[in-house]
Amino acid sequence: MESINPLLGGIKMKVALYARVSTEKQIDNYSIPLQLERMQAFCKSKGWNEMSEYIDGGYSGSNLNRPAIEQLQKDICHKKINAVIVYRLDRLSRSQHDTLYLIEKIFLPNNVQFISLSETIDTSTPSGRAMIGVMSVFAQLEREVIIERLRDGQHKMIQEKGLWVGGGLDNPYGYIQVTPGHLKVVEEERQHILRLYEEFIKLKSPTAARKKLEEEGFKKLNHNRIIRILQNRLYLGEVSFKKEWFKGSHEPIISTELFNQAQQIFDENRVASFGKPKKKLFTGKIICSCCGENYVIQYASKTTSSGRIVNYQNYVCRRRKLPARYESKCFNRRIKCSDFQHEIFNRIMNLEMSGEIKIPKPLNFTKQLNQIDRKINKLLDLYMEERLSKDLLNTKLNDLNKQKKEVLMKQQEITEVSEVQKAIKNGIPNLFECDTETQTEIINLFIKKIIVTNESLKIIWNN
Repeated sequence: MESINPLLGGIKMKVALYARVSTEKQIDNYSIPLQLERMQAFCKSKGWNEMSEYIDGGYSGSNLNRPAIEQLQKDICHKKINAVIVYRLDRLSRSQHDTLYLIEKIFLPNNVQFISLSETIDTSTPSGRAMIGVMSVFAQLEREVIIERLRDGQHKMIQEKGLWVGGGLDNPYGYIQVTPGHLKVVEEERQHILRLYEEFIKLKSPTAARKKLEEEGFKKLNHNRIIRILQNRLYLGEVSFKKEWFKGSHEPIISTELFNQAQQIFDENRVASFGKPKKKLFTGKIICSCCGENYVIQYASKTTSSGRIVNYQNYVCRRRKLPARYESKCFNRRIKCSDFQHEIFNRIMNLEMSGEIKIPKPLNFTKQLNQIDRKINKLLDLYMEERLSKDLLNTKLNDLNKQKKEVLMKQQEITEVSEVQKAIKNGIPNLFECDTETQTEIINLFIKKIIVTNESLKIIWNN
């Protein structure tokens, strides 16, 4: 039987089978093999024999950042697919917004039929299209209920038991996680943290304190981590949940007095720098999109209705500020320094959520290495059973060991993370509370150029 669908004008059916599980611990009812088996059986019953499999194993349905779903969208746009089948609607997505986007913006405009087996949804019918919106609401609701249950469990761990629930497999500096949620002090790191607080209180600058401790031989920590350590109540013996702090079960590293003194210095630094133009922060980084000149500070003042004189600063294109030095004047916009700084600081601090800098997902080479190890063990077994000659064994072992070495080298290359990626992963401090020297270091780490257009600020990031 030829795979033809009369509903699509007699077009030969090219069917995409999409399957997904969110964790390696697959629930039997939703395992990849079972999803594919049900979808293949459905296609055979329809006489649709041209099937392609798109599988996302270990990816959440909360967003569309999945390799197989991205490839599926590309193939649909290139007219390689005219039907998509899923076992359940929530396998496609648990987000109502994403589900409707795929169906209304990708599937339907490209004449792609969408079928969900469990809910008996078929977008080739009006009732099927109407059901999509209803079912996707429930898929999103289920996801939100799961998230809420996890949060409730975490809250109970923190409030009742004082356990630490942050950071996944990473340990907070100064501690090691001996069992889930239970922290034990690392003595060498404790001494580093204590000295860091003492020098910060003495020198009133995290940068100066960091350099002093590096001279003393302490471990080198990046600037963002220094700030977080100096502002983290974890070292008082507390644990947090949703920005609320509770008494923890772990041993404190610093005293309340020492912590409060450090916070007082942050407050003083913030007050001292409030309202002052930060000449140093963006020097040479702000570029005019119209003429290519740098932006510079221009001082201005205005008189209020009460007669009070208010001074302020703008960033302005140098060619607009000093037109006599050029053949013509530039008319690109001025920007109030405080507004400019506020936008740039917020965009840096929100990098983890905004995705303005793409962080590549780390690749897992464990599967490849395990496969090579299994092959090596199999060869040794064959040799011990005298079913393989020693010469052939050595030849094959050399080949497998070479493959293993190449995988390990590739793993080492890919797992090397840039300073920018480390800073985003570890968390960016509140720039509004940092001193000018700290702000400058962070800006230089993240930003290459800021291009001013008539409508927006385009940041060229360091990757």
